[in-house]
Amino acid sequence: MDEAGDMLTLPPGLSDIAEETEGGKGVEMMKKKESQRTEKWRKMAKIVKTGKDGEGMEFEFDTKSSKLIERTWKGIPDRWRSAAWYSFLASSARKRKDSASDKDIIRAFHNLQDQSSGDDVQIDVDVPRTINSHIMFRRRYRGGQRLLFRVLHALSLYFPTTGYVQGMASLAATLLCYYDEEKCFVMLVRMWTLRGLEKLYEPGFGGLMAALDEFSTKWLDSGEVSAKLTDLGIEPTAYGTRWYLTLFNYSIPFPAQLRVWDVFMLLGDADPAQEKYRDEKRPFAGGLDIIHATSAALIDGTRDILLDSDFENAMKVLTSWIPVKDEELLMKVARAEWKLNRKGRGRRR
Repeated sequence: MDEAGDMLTLPPGLSDIAEETEGGKGVEMMKKKESQRTEKWRKMAKIVKTGKDGEGMEFEFDTKSSKLIERTWKGIPDRWRSAAWYSFLASSARKRKDSASDKDIIRAFHNLQDQSSGDDVQIDVDVPRTINSHIMFRRRYRGGQRLLFRVLHALSLYFPTTGYVQGMASLAATLLCYYDEEKCFVMLVRMWTLRGLEKLYEPGFGGLMAALDEFSTKWLDSGEVSAKLTDLGIEPTAYGTRWYLTLFNYSIPFPAQLRVWDVFMLLGDADPAQEKYRDEKRPFAGGLDIIHATSAALIDGTRDILLDSDFENAMKVLTSWIPVKDEELLMKVARAEWKLNRKGRGRRR
């Protein structure tokens, strides 16, 4: 992982490609590669539902397939991303007898629109501030802003103990880029119940503190960076809170965030081998390992800068937007961290 710092610079050849005129050789090669990847995913997809004239098609993927797992680490083609994410969480839901069906969740979404929420005022304040540079969310009370409000309103009522918390809006907005409001709500409910977000967002944030403690003790280790941050008095709560509650939405470029979500949607189930050790201090049973691995990869990528920083600069690096230009390398390092942890071997940073 010595090359981790390179993820913050343009990967070899990409700067040259960017300078070429449109239709250049480099661009054509990238288009051809993406087309080939898209075809590979088409062949892995199994049609499970077909609407009239092909509309409303739903697909299923074999989430146990080693080929699927390998290709997910390499990134899901954008045209297959919505179908793949939905299938991954649907597969997780089938493993849990207490999981609500799509129809039940969608029915609840519409019923909740007729109820008032004590969080509506705060939601109304936050909605126009959520990725308002995106064309979908620019117009007040229109388009994406209206959909975002409806989804967050329903979510605050569906999980009344948690209600609405800042950070949820960015998650919903990302999903609305790929789904209509009904499926977006289904995805959020399943992320809450099947990917540990209900625990992360619980009142008092005990789950979040447990997650950050797990990252600190099992992933950050006692290496140089860990010692440096401890010496500066910087705890994971200072920078990890945003990383974990928004799943990196406000911390890394959107393409890199999507790559992290690809793997988290697929491999974010709790590990059956760790279930018997689940308790209040370790409530996730391996379900957040992809988020931990990505956090470790970001620490790896900023290692040299952090070791040479004072408190102010270190905090600026960790709490500001991290300019990941090479998401391939980010995922390579995250996967290496994930594998090392699964094998039970520590990594000193």
